[in-house]
Order: sequence, then structure tokens, then C-alpha cells
Amino acid sequence: MYGIKGITLVDPVTLNLLHVSLVFIIFLLTYIGIINPKFDKTLAALLGAVAATIVLVFLRIQDLHSPTGYVSEQSLLHFNDASIIALIIGTLIIVDIAQSSGVFHFLAIKILKASKGDPQTLLIYFGALTLILSALVNNISAMMIVGSLTILACERLDLDPKPYIITELSMTTAGGIMTLISSVPNIIISQTFEIDFVTFLIIGAPLGVITMVISFVIFIPMFNIRKAKDPELMRLKVEEFDEWSAVKSRTAFNRSIIVLGITILGFVFSQQLGVSLAMVAVAGAVLMIVTSGKKLEYIFEKLDWHLVAFFLGLFVLINALDVVFILDYIAVQLAAILPTDDFLAATILLWFISVISGIVDNIVVAAAFGPILLEVATESQQSLFAWAAIFGANFGGGITPIGAPSAVVGLSILYRKTGEKIGWGEFIKTQGLATLARLVITTVYLGILLMLGFF
Repeated sequence: MYGIKGITLVDPVTLNLLHVSLVFIIFLLTYIGIINPKFDKTLAALLGAVAATIVLVFLRIQDLHSPTGYVSEQSLLHFNDASIIALIIGTLIIVDIAQSSGVFHFLAIKILKASKGDPQTLLIYFGALTLILSALVNNISAMMIVGSLTILACERLDLDPKPYIITELSMTTAGGIMTLISSVPNIIISQTFEIDFVTFLIIGAPLGVITMVISFVIFIPMFNIRKAKDPELMRLKVEEFDEWSAVKSRTAFNRSIIVLGITILGFVFSQQLGVSLAMVAVAGAVLMIVTSGKKLEYIFEKLDWHLVAFFLGLFVLINALDVVFILDYIAVQLAAILPTDDFLAATILLWFISVISGIVDNIVVAAAFGPILLEVATESQQSLFAWAAIFGANFGGGITPIGAPSAVVGLSILYRKTGEKIGWGEFIKTQGLATLARLVITTVYLGILLMLGFF
């Protein structure tokens, strides 16, 4: 055994080559399945988890965290993993019920009418709405809500939907860094490094607003979005939309707003209340179910079990890597190559994780690198490295069409409703430029926060 930055890790020479090879092969095959568009990524994660569990249990590999001293099915899923899954499930239920009551549709139509149908104003307003919804709910739901309405509005106003969808996709990554619940990488890394909701908001929200402005500066001239030639005609067209069309019950609508507000306040004051974010999410979900009058059968039918199963498989697989000390080994190698200067090390992590997140799903990157960075960083470095990982995973997910789930959702909506596709070249040309600008600004932002003593 020897120490790295105050952390005691297993000496790489003591690693069991057979155990490491088997688990790493399973891990690699699972990743190939996850990034392969022809293969279901949830199925890939579950197959990888099952294979890793069988191998580890059969080989009777030691595990100090297990009561028996050996790896078991129970020891491969930790309490912290269950807490993350509970937080995600609770948030999904709250968002789903609020969405079914028409809350988000109502807000989106109001924003549409406020734009008066002006193409440039519409781009800005819908972009800002996507940012806000990404921050308050999550970026996948935000893209589904705003993206669907965008297609409808563009058809009615005779506008090309591509610039609007691309801008909104960019805003999901900007909004995704604003609150702890905005994106799954935020949840995973924040839970690992124990970052509370208010701290996340204070550090993440300003950068989210800055990157939103940068996106507008890039995309408006890039897509040559002009003011409306006939403003009155465009205004009359958007006035035809009815914000109450998706609201089936005013009572359910009002209750959803109240519960949503209470839950957000619960997230903000969770530390003062002495409860976890997972407990707030679950409590909010239960309250939303009770006040909505919907049956549990309906809720469970609507719940995205694919996403939940994906996380279960992914967490088991990451814990399997930990059991055979692969994560410790990577931490040792990473600690050896990172410079001693904290800011330079954080900058390297930011850009490296961004690139990896553009190639592989950013959720997977967050789950894999969270424990590694926790091992590598000293106590004084943990916050800085955590934020480098959070920003990198979110912004890097916007580099390619497969980097973030919100991108997959947005492009799918565009294709299903219009038949138009945004290829890799067009996506990287537009989003890649925005991401490059964001990473430069984020590097400066981290340096400023470090100088001001935030880390």
C-alpha cells in the first residue's frame, strides 16, 4: 500500500491480472454496447452488470465492504447509489405529473405569445425558456417540452425549425449546470462530493447565464435570424395558440404549481432541514401523487424505467471496477500525470472530461470519474476538481449528437415531426463552436472562483 495526495491506495503491482482483465473486458464491451446506436444502452448496462456480478461472485473476490468478506450481489449496489436513484425517480415523477397537468405547456405558450412571433425574439425567448426549464426540472424534459412546441410554432410561422432546435439543445447544456437537479451528471458528482443545492446554485447559475448569452451571440448571426418583415401578421398567428389547451383541470394545474414550488424550496433548504435531496424528491413525488389524484398504476406506467434500469446496471458495473481496484489504479496514474498546480490540473480535467463526454454518454463519464477524482483530490482540491468534472461533463455532452441524452431527444423530435436530420458535421460545426467558446469561458471562470477563495 502507498499514499497518493493523502489517500491510501492499493499498489498496482498487487492487482490480480485475471480479475482485472475479466472485469475490464466486461466494462469495455458494455461501453461499446452503450455508445452503439443499434444496441439498447439500458440492455447493455444490465448485461454488463449481470456479467460482472456473476464473475466476481464466482471468483470469490474479497470485498471489505461486504459482511461476508467476499463480493455479493448486495455489496455491488451501495446506499449512495440507491440515494441517487431515489432522487432521480422522485424528480421524474414530479416533472411527469406537473407536465401532464399542463404547467409547462402553459408557460411555453405564454412565452411564445410574448415573442409576438418575431423570429429573433422567438429564438431568444425559447432559448431562455429551455435554459430555465433545464435548471428547474431537467434538460431532457425541457427539450421535450420546448422542442415539441418549437416545431409546431415554426410550422405555423413558416420558419426553419433547425436553428431553433440547435439553439435549444445548446441551452439544455447551459441550463444543465445551473442547479443540482438540472442534469444527471450533476446529481451523480454532487452526491459523490457532497455539494448541496444552494452551493451548486451560487456557482453554477452565473456561468449558465453567461454561456446562454454567448450562445445567442454565436447563433443569431450564424443562422442569420432577422426581425419579422410583417410583425402584425406574425403576432396574429401566435395569438391563435391557446395556453389552456393542455390544462384538463384548473385544480390539478394549481396544485402542481404549489407542490413544484414546495419541492424546489425543499431542495434549497434541505441542508438546514437536515434531510437529503433524495428524501426531498421522494417526499415531493408522494405529495404530487396525492394531490393529483392519480393512481400509482398510472404513475408507474409513465415512469421511465429504462433510465432507472440503466443507472442500476451502470452503478453495479462501476462498483465492480472498484472492487478489483481498477478505479484506484486509474487514480494513481491520473495523480502521477496531473500537474501540482491546482488550477492547471483542474483545467486539464475540464477539457479532458469534456472531450470524453462528447464521445461517450456524459452520464457514464460522470459515474466513472466521480469516484476516481474523489480518490485523487486532496481535501482542498475536491471542490475544484468536482466543478471541473461537472462543467466538463455537461458542456462536453454538447459536442456530438450522442454526448447528452437531451441532444438525442431534440434531434429525435425534429426528425419525427419534420423528417429533417441534423448530421454529425452540422451538429459539430454549430454546437462544437459554442462548446469551444464555453470551455474557454469556463476555464477563466474556474480561475476567478479559485482566486476569490470559492475552492
